[in-house]
Amino acid sequence: MTFVDILRGAGDILIILVVAGAVAYVGDRVGHQVGRRRLTLFGIRPRYTSTIVAVATGVFIALVVTLVAIFASQQVKTAFFRLSNLNAQITALQQRQQQLEAKVTNGRIVMSPGELLTPFRLILKQSESEGQRQQQLKDFYLEAVKYINATYPSLGLKPYVVPHDVDKTLHGFLNDPAMQSELAQSNVMVTAVSDQNLFVNDAFHFSLNAVPDDRVLSRGQLVAQIEIPGNSGANINIALRELVAHVTVNAEYARMPPYLATYVQFTELVPDVTQMQAMLSRSGTYVLTAYAANDIYPHTGMIAIAVVLVPQKAK
Repeated sequence: MTFVDILRGAGDILIILVVAGAVAYVGDRVGHQVGRRRLTLFGIRPRYTSTIVAVATGVFIALVVTLVAIFASQQVKTAFFRLSNLNAQITALQQRQQQLEAKVTNGRIVMSPGELLTPFRLILKQSESEGQRQQQLKDFYLEAVKYINATYPSLGLKPYVVPHDVDKTLHGFLNDPAMQSELAQSNVMVTAVSDQNLFVNDAFHFSLNAVPDDRVLSRGQLVAQIEIPGNSGANINIALRELVAHVTVNAEYARMPPYLATYVQFTELVPDVTQMQAMLSRSGTYVLTAYAANDIYPHTGMIAIAVVLVPQKAK
């Protein structure tokens, strides 16, 4: 509880005290005036009539204040009419939180966010009509569902259930302003990816991801480079793994989707691994460089590289 909460609570209590005092005062004055004039109600003695009027006045004022508060404040309305429902929701959320905490602590993660779920992907072309794109997107979606339900339940996940409003969802995905902006500039690649951590016995769900199918790297473009000191016990296999890590980072920076940038394939090693290791056993500094083996787009699905090891030129 913060100082602001304490101050707000004290203010609410003060308001209640002031209103209660005002109600009591008004009721007392009205009753006093009725008593002085010796008015009667339904033949009741003036003394009792003044008491009834005083109580009724206080009740009426309290009712008016309460109604004003209910109509003026959503919080007051909730406190009067939905408090039990709100408490039930809080209890349910607390139980859900405990279940999630237990799952995170003790559960086994089957799927992490951002994982590519299918070996196939969809290319929406600029030249196609909206109707063609809509049909292709739905075909791709249903094919992805078929593949997912045939592949992943064996890992302990429950099959994916197609929602009843899938056509509306796909229409919204295709007509999203960001999607339309991308299609205005280039083709767009659509993939099915996991959207959050999935644990054993979770119901499977996923999302569609769209990225511009622009050229990410050009054939022969330098992708990554590291220096290796010679005659230092360096292992070429470890150096190649480090180079691949740099390739992945730089490919992501060039807008290759992260779930594809991790797929790095060597198409050529100059010289071969054995000769590279022999070179590193000699003195000097060597430069290990990765070049794009061809034009690379998101739809190529991987980063194909040619790797060259050469002595560093003297500066």
